[in-house]
Amino acid sequence: MKIGLDIMSGDNAPLSNINGALSYINNPNSNNNTVVLYGNENILKNNHSLIKKIPRITSTVTTDVITMEDTPSTSFKNKRNSSMIRIIDDIKSGLVNAAVSSGNTGALLTSSLLILGKIEGIVRPALAPYIPIGNKGFILCDAGANSNNKPEHLLQFAFMASAYIKHLDKIHRPKIGLLNIGIEKNKGNQLVKDSYKLLEKNFKHFVGNIESRTLFDNKVDIVVCDGFTGNIVLKLIEGSVKSMIENTMSSINSHSLSKMVKPVLGPVLNDIKKSYDYEEHGGTPLLGVNGIVMKCHGSSNDKAIENALLNAQKSYENKLIEDMNKSMSKNRLKLNN
Repeated sequence: MKIGLDIMSGDNAPLSNINGALSYINNPNSNNNTVVLYGNENILKNNHSLIKKIPRITSTVTTDVITMEDTPSTSFKNKRNSSMIRIIDDIKSGLVNAAVSSGNTGALLTSSLLILGKIEGIVRPALAPYIPIGNKGFILCDAGANSNNKPEHLLQFAFMASAYIKHLDKIHRPKIGLLNIGIEKNKGNQLVKDSYKLLEKNFKHFVGNIESRTLFDNKVDIVVCDGFTGNIVLKLIEGSVKSMIENTMSSINSHSLSKMVKPVLGPVLNDIKKSYDYEEHGGTPLLGVNGIVMKCHGSSNDKAIENALLNAQKSYENKLIEDMNKSMSKNRLKLNN
């Protein structure tokens, strides 16, 4: 298969993107697949000596660059020859089988929807990042693709996340929780109350409401919520883990016994940080889009890009889109926006 990689997007672009591609190619699990680098001619020329050393890497020259300040509509209308949108066009044309980008989420989502369309029956696509908790974790869906939702949308998020987690962790009967301010059935706003009824009716493994303070107790495999709430939760988790590790290390360094304690606690804290690190799991697909498009964190490093490429490969080889089509066909809902 061929995976298109946007090397113009992300805080650490283009070097982290290119190095991530090199790491992927050198990974024995890459199965002789090819990575196509999409980027500006000067960037590709400047890194030619690095790229040419590794087989199974090709490139496609683009001219436009989408920034984080660009609106989705402006990007799609005026920057069609950007690295991000060109990859989506090439998926549609069959030139590549999947896309990976760390760029503007709105532009990536809008372009994917307009070019590739939605899986039949899907009303709203969703972002569903995997949140690691030690050796386990959960999928958070939606984490920012939609600000305003109806109960029917949250039900579809649960269907899509259930199909995705079968590919990710081979969990065929995932436990699903609805993010709420309390575990009682009558708690929350009207969206959550109505969503509870739909989830309870359609999922045998729906465990009910789950509070944010128990997200890390490994009680559920999928956490369903509206995109506005999910995005806040995602960024709070990232910030909290980072702050906790930094404050702990600072406290250790200021202690009189730091020279004795640091060699012992340092590796332990690094293990903890790694167990919560999104970079260990790479990007997340835009669920509901009729094609494999992986969205990476804006600050993704080499490791995150490598793992996003591996996730794209796994999604394609395991026929994620086909399985999601089957899942939605089986659970077809007649919904309106």
